[in-house]
Amino acid sequence: MAWMTGAHSELEEVECDPNDVSSHGAPTKWVAVDKPSALPRKFADVAPTSQMFSEGNGGESRKSFHGYPDGFAQLIESPDSWTITPMQIDTRNRDCGSTYKDVGNCTQMLPAYEPRSARYGRNWQGKDKPALPSNYSGILECPCNSRYGGDPIFYPSPIKSKIVTHNYVVLPSGACSSTQAIWDAQECFSVVAGTLGIGATKFENATVSDKTLPQGCSVMTHSDGSATTTFNSAESSTPCSGAKTQVGESMLTSVGVTLKAELVSTSETSVMTPSPKGQYCAQNKVGVIKSFHAGSDSQADMLAALQLCNAFCQTDSTCNFCSVDNLATAPGKLDVQFSALPICGANLTWGGAVVGDISSKATTDTGTATITLTGPSDVWFGVGLAAQNMADAPYTLIVNSTGVTERQIGTCGSEAEHCPGDQLANSLTLVSNTVSNNLRTVVITRPLKGLTAKHYSFHPSQVGTLNFISAVGSSQAFAYHKNHAAGVVSFTATEVPSCVCDTGAEGKLCAGNGTGCDSFVKQCLDHSQGGDLGSQHNPTCNSLQYAGGLRCCGHKRIMLDEDQPVRPELLQYHMKFRFWFQEYQPANATKTPQGTTQNTTASHYDLPRIYFTTEANAGEYDIPPAFATKEQPTIPGYAKWPLDKMTPGTSCTGTCPGGADCECVHTITYNHTVSNMRLIYAGGHCHAPSCLGIWLYRNDPGHEMELLCQQQPVYGTGQVHLDKYDEAGYITLPPCLWGEDHGLQPSVLLPPNTELVSIKRNRNTDMGHYGEMASWQMRGVSF
Repeated sequence: MAWMTGAHSELEEVECDPNDVSSHGAPTKWVAVDKPSALPRKFADVAPTSQMFSEGNGGESRKSFHGYPDGFAQLIESPDSWTITPMQIDTRNRDCGSTYKDVGNCTQMLPAYEPRSARYGRNWQGKDKPALPSNYSGILECPCNSRYGGDPIFYPSPIKSKIVTHNYVVLPSGACSSTQAIWDAQECFSVVAGTLGIGATKFENATVSDKTLPQGCSVMTHSDGSATTTFNSAESSTPCSGAKTQVGESMLTSVGVTLKAELVSTSETSVMTPSPKGQYCAQNKVGVIKSFHAGSDSQADMLAALQLCNAFCQTDSTCNFCSVDNLATAPGKLDVQFSALPICGANLTWGGAVVGDISSKATTDTGTATITLTGPSDVWFGVGLAAQNMADAPYTLIVNSTGVTERQIGTCGSEAEHCPGDQLANSLTLVSNTVSNNLRTVVITRPLKGLTAKHYSFHPSQVGTLNFISAVGSSQAFAYHKNHAAGVVSFTATEVPSCVCDTGAEGKLCAGNGTGCDSFVKQCLDHSQGGDLGSQHNPTCNSLQYAGGLRCCGHKRIMLDEDQPVRPELLQYHMKFRFWFQEYQPANATKTPQGTTQNTTASHYDLPRIYFTTEANAGEYDIPPAFATKEQPTIPGYAKWPLDKMTPGTSCTGTCPGGADCECVHTITYNHTVSNMRLIYAGGHCHAPSCLGIWLYRNDPGHEMELLCQQQPVYGTGQVHLDKYDEAGYITLPPCLWGEDHGLQPSVLLPPNTELVSIKRNRNTDMGHYGEMASWQMRGVSF
């Protein structure tokens, strides 16, 4: 991108939001601001003080047309400076030289060695061997690598370039969403047997493909104490469990304590409690179950979207919050959706949309809990519920020879780990306290709902997996513990499948030693919101799936793996610009702009920039290979993707995969509404080497899917002896122009609320690509 500034403007360096893709990974960027002299000025009503130039940028800039029809221009009052901020990705093979004097060497692209993750990891040749001959370098796509962000598929332990954590839970009812379902059989079996605290005597594993069963991973406990874990590869909406009686049992062998609880629910009620206006969940893009987009920024439409989210959340067992999410990119604008979430995180503040920007679900279950605790008979032992350490200040049951007491431990601030806490009012009924083989077993009952706010309330309709802590003492008197441990228990219904979900998987992009980590979730839209990336679960959408692109292409970052040598030669290059200009005549011009609804005697109309992205504000997106195959079984971003199944967004013809006639295409679309827009110039941003084209349609009544602009890339053939710009693989993107000039189609004023549809296609038969873009960089007027 480049700026031309004038006598009344100057450039100012500002810090970048990491989500602002216009900075291309730099910590700061330059923006033009007006000087005090900007008001008043001579041409304030017709020309800005500065202009940004980005049309036909990137690798296609050298041969693509940069200009406008007669009578239209980018007007600048008193221009005097030109500043360019290049995003330079250094792919120069140093064997070809590194200075501008070496420009004649290697006139055809000769890629050097690349990191393991380049080109989706396909056909990597070795850490010090050049890539297979091609007309581009995989480094151009900013593959994450062992220095930063590299996926564990390519960079397993001990490299810590991506740290992945999970939050596996058993659902008390309902089904896992497609984004939370576990889609790998071995992961399913391992999680059920070793992670969830299901106290079965043995586990039997089964793999099926059956739409009548819950999708993904489920577990069924049996009356004989065993359990069956089922992995169902079929996509299904069949729900799990929902039984009124659920039982969980878990033993912590390191302290010798067993917790068993039978929860019998007789009824349940839930309410959504609204927050004040001006709050939002910090994790409003993490594990989103469903989103409800407001029709407009009116209070009525935003409240209607909130009400839909609240109604959904009350019926979905995985939902605990509805949080506002403002999708608008312009300051002060509102384009909100309310997202149903399993976890809120911190409550953050903003300008606000409506009362209830966060709505929290509170569920009250009526019924009885029967709790059985077993531990050493000669000392006290205890269990704290809904906790991972004493600092969580949990409701705790303390057992000794005299019975069971209820306490809230860890209530002493920074000394919490050594604090006995406070004894609570009794809500228990002691059923039995027996000793056998040096083990004490107590059985107690109590209501599901806690006696006070300090007594834990069981929510069997909402919480299927519960963290707990346990400790044992040195005598019967409750005092400082001798040993302690943390565990988890999950509740299931006998002979009924319980769904197992991953509700909080998160990936952090880190330096190779696990430091300097960053995580993110982008505003990827699904089909109901007019986009594709959310519905395709595109890897660009979050740091868990992310494997390459701008996030790994930070300023001065080395794009090779840590064990690959970095050549010391500094790259030197020259850039050359030519400017064509015309003096602006405010009146009585011999040639005037034609084809609009406003007549003028001036020589030009200014063309403001019109910009939107087919990737719908994600800034970039990934094009995965069409298939995982036996030869190439892994696809970063789509972990455990089934062999020979087309990846999301892919369509194929011929015998696929592997057939000589197999051809596959990846497609994304975006629907965008505009009003009173007359296009004069339109240019799509379509990366080599796989771009097939980008199309723009109007889709309003009477003009359904009427083509406005098609950009067909023209690939260089390598005939540089005839045309020095005809480099093999480099593309020209002829833009679309409208006007009254000879050979051009006349421009059209699009009426209010015209739907535009953008379609972008790339070839992905064998190879995948990171950091692809599909933006429309356009110029036009509103009359």
